[in-house]
Amino acid sequence: MGTHAETDEHLDPETKAYNDLINAGNDYVKIQLYAYAIKKYKQALLVKPYDKYANAQIYMCKAKFRKDNMILAAIALVAVIAVSLVIFLK
Repeated sequence: MGTHAETDEHLDPETKAYNDLINAGNDYVKIQLYAYAIKKYKQALLVKPYDKYANAQIYMCKAKFRKDNMILAAIALVAVIAVSLVIFLK
C-alpha cells in the first residue's frame, strides 16, 4: 500500500477510493481502533468485493478485538473477586 500520497494521482478513481479506505483502516489499526478499521475495510470491500487483503485485515481486527475483550473480561473478573473478598472478610 505504501504511504498515502504515493502516486495516487495516476490511479483511476475506483482504485484511489479503495487505497484511501485501506489506508484509513490501516491508520485505525495502528491506534488500535479495530471497530473503525473493520468499517473502513468493509467499505473497501464494496469497491473490490473479493479482495483478499481487506478480508485478511477484517479477520485480524476481529481476532485482536476478541483478545482485547477477553483481557478486559479477565480484569473485570479479578476486580469482582477482589471486591467480594474485601466485603466477605470484613
